[in-house]
Amino acid sequence: MTKEQLKEYNGKDGKPAYIGYKGKVYDISKSDFWPNGEHMGRFQAGEDLTDSIDMSPHGEKNIFRYEAVDVLEDSVVSDNNTDTIVPNSENMLSDMDKKMIEKRQWYKKNHPHPKLVHFPIGMFGFAFFVQLLAVILGGAAGSFLAATGLVATVFGIIFIIPAVASGALSFYINYNGFANSILKRKMIGSILLLITGVIAVIIGKTELTDAGRIAGPADTIASFLKYNPRFSIYSLFTLINMGIVTFIAANGGKITWPQDKK
Repeated sequence: MTKEQLKEYNGKDGKPAYIGYKGKVYDISKSDFWPNGEHMGRFQAGEDLTDSIDMSPHGEKNIFRYEAVDVLEDSVVSDNNTDTIVPNSENMLSDMDKKMIEKRQWYKKNHPHPKLVHFPIGMFGFAFFVQLLAVILGGAAGSFLAATGLVATVFGIIFIIPAVASGALSFYINYNGFANSILKRKMIGSILLLITGVIAVIIGKTELTDAGRIAGPADTIASFLKYNPRFSIYSLFTLINMGIVTFIAANGGKITWPQDKK
């Protein structure tokens, strides 16, 4: 297939979406990341994207998941499909924003978002399962478990801030500020989690304070043990938070391990 023929497969008007990479033509029509043959609002199917993919944050691994449907002319391909002579690559490099390339290399080395995002997931997950145990056990154990889960929820809210900040950094560096449907769902989920997390803490603190008069005098412990997690609105919010966390994590997984359209 020539590069001129490749242009016909641009993913528009029901046409298949093909891209050229290192001398081969790949069918990416089923990818959720190439709606209508476009990726990140910058790249268009029907073109040889060898240089762009080599400088992208995800590299070539995702491309090899798709079927190679033809050989692209004007390129020399080695047997292992890793060494290719691509004309005019130096000219393309000179037009790229070198600072952005350096930032992407830094991000690939340090990957701050994948590191930080596990903390709020862990805290909200811990709060849910501790509250579930509190509901099952009830009594004094339930009261103390609920208080422990409330503290975990507070830390979950705190950890949302660096997780979202690092996600915004990734959004800027790796996606040039272009949000596909998956990223939009993650953003919406993060905002909802922050809101429901704060509501959960307010309700949980109110319920525990009313039951136990935590800031009160000598009868604190005796009245605190009157808290019943089985009739607690806070218990419901730990379930809601767990659902939102799972939703965010599932969409994050779709970025790390892309799924094809069925």
